[in-house]
Amino acid sequence: MFIWSAFAHLIALTSPGPDTAIVIRQVSIHGRLEGIKTSLGIGFGILIHCILAISGISLIILANDLYKFVISLVGGIYILYLGLTMYSSGDTQSSDIANPITSKNNSFYIGLITNIFNIKAFLFFVSLFSILIDSLIGIYLYLYPIYFSITSALWFIFLSYVLTNSKYKNFNIYKNKYILSIMSLILCFIGSYVLVTAVNEYF
Repeated sequence: MFIWSAFAHLIALTSPGPDTAIVIRQVSIHGRLEGIKTSLGIGFGILIHCILAISGISLIILANDLYKFVISLVGGIYILYLGLTMYSSGDTQSSDIANPITSKNNSFYIGLITNIFNIKAFLFFVSLFSILIDSLIGIYLYLYPIYFSITSALWFIFLSYVLTNSKYKNFNIYKNKYILSIMSLILCFIGSYVLVTAVNEYF
């Protein structure tokens, strides 16, 4: 069961989504170190999702349309905001002063908030732990959350390293204006999609 759940998590982890987009955003603007901080924030967010799913809190949230709508609304607005602020990121220092919320000093929290308010993460871990419920005894009660959290952080740390490796200049995205423009559009699209979906499902 552990191998199966690890494989399912790996597929979800490596699939493009808000977490991947936000790591690429931070790496392209601020460099590898901030990508690593963002990755750690995502990993901590995954740990929180696991705890919420195991405790049954996530199930309560997903059963309430208003709670789902608010989470999706906050997440969508935040991602959209991060996408829009990428256009002003050419001068990192001045951008940080103008946008303290998206400053490189807040990379950990950017990763954490993006992951926490991702309604898809709620759905994934509720579904996963509902299958694993009989296995959550003894050490496995702690093993699963820790494993999912650490592997998530390590994957995005690896991604941060690959995207800033000077040996592969074609893949080094730091301060690449084309990547900044593309990722800005992608984040705006993701944010808009989340918002439109949330509104359609709620009203």
